[in-house]
Amino acid sequence: MIHYFTNRELAQKLEINLARWKRWSRSFLPPDPLGGMQSGYARQYLFKDLFKVFFGGYLMGHLKLSVADSRKVLDDLSPWLEKNGFYDWNSSDKEKKETGGLLADVWVYFCPFASTGAEPELRYLIRRVLDVQSADSAQGRRTVVTYEEDFIPEEEFSAVDVLRHPDMHGINFSALHANVVAKLL
Repeated sequence: MIHYFTNRELAQKLEINLARWKRWSRSFLPPDPLGGMQSGYARQYLFKDLFKVFFGGYLMGHLKLSVADSRKVLDDLSPWLEKNGFYDWNSSDKEKKETGGLLADVWVYFCPFASTGAEPELRYLIRRVLDVQSADSAQGRRTVVTYEEDFIPEEEFSAVDVLRHPDMHGINFSALHANVVAKLL
């Protein structure tokens, strides 16, 4: 079943000021196809749209990115997010049924790199935790973590280039997604 949400309902459930939610919505989504502000129709959101708005607002509010930079991050990551089920309301349920657990921890790291154009290019490192093992030793407690890494764009740069960059931002994406889903239930 397809579930639609309204501005007021989302602002209440996600505990975000209604005016701020509407401003984020205008910043990150195209105009409402049903009409403008005086059409008498309240905008309705699918999960994909509301997660885009929430993620864009998170980038602006918590990471202090500009609207233009937040849009660029959304545009760059949208194909990957779509492919990996983050725009799907039921993705955590599907994963839980298939693997017995929720989505693996997914961390998204990004930073600007020098570019030839006026706008800086961003590089993204996406790490999905595959396995975590404790390895206690004489030196103390240790944890061995196995990652799967994706790079966007798929050009020559390494994880170290991103992780050691002074302007690097990191987001626990699976926690962000789970938080939105939990608040909407």
